[in-house]
Amino acid sequence: MALALLMAGITTASVKVFGWKLWPRESTEARGAAKAAPERSRAKTLAHDQHLLAVSAEPSLPTLPPTPSASAVIARRKLSATEMFAAAKLARAQGDSAEALRLSKQIEEFFPNSPEGIDTHVTLGLLYLELDRAELALQEFATFRHIGSPENKAEAYFGQAQALRKLARNADERTVLTELIVNYPRSSYVAAARTRLSELLPDAGAR
Repeated sequence: MALALLMAGITTASVKVFGWKLWPRESTEARGAAKAAPERSRAKTLAHDQHLLAVSAEPSLPTLPPTPSASAVIARRKLSATEMFAAAKLARAQGDSAEALRLSKQIEEFFPNSPEGIDTHVTLGLLYLELDRAELALQEFATFRHIGSPENKAEAYFGQAQALRKLARNADERTVLTELIVNYPRSSYVAAARTRLSELLPDAGAR
């Protein structure tokens, strides 16, 4: 009896001194379940945040067709120099000066050293005369006089004289007409050159 009372006293003293709590420990499974509960709740919340919204595709930019002028250049570039020269000649004969001018300029660009490219300087000179663009005509005729074939230079001389006439450069016009008569006495342009020279005689002192 005395031993039992001694043990009871020791236990009571230990509780008071060390603050021992006598309740059952939480099981490992319970602690794991309590820890996993907030994580499941957070995962559920994040799942709602990650909903993907359907996004419509951006409309593609429209493809612009090439401009008519660009298409025409590409199409004409496939022609040979001879074919393009013939097309320009036909356009001029039909009175389509704009088309003839465009084709002639393309010949100079694509085939500058070909016979057609060289002869086109005369064609361009005549077209510029028809369009009253005497300065440009003068440049084309002058170019042909330097690089053109001798049999066609008479036409370039006469065309150059006509451009100088439009520019009222009478002295230069007389010089060119005189050279035409001297260098190409059998040319079909000689008669017209002589007539024009006789008209210029009264203005011998004019420029």
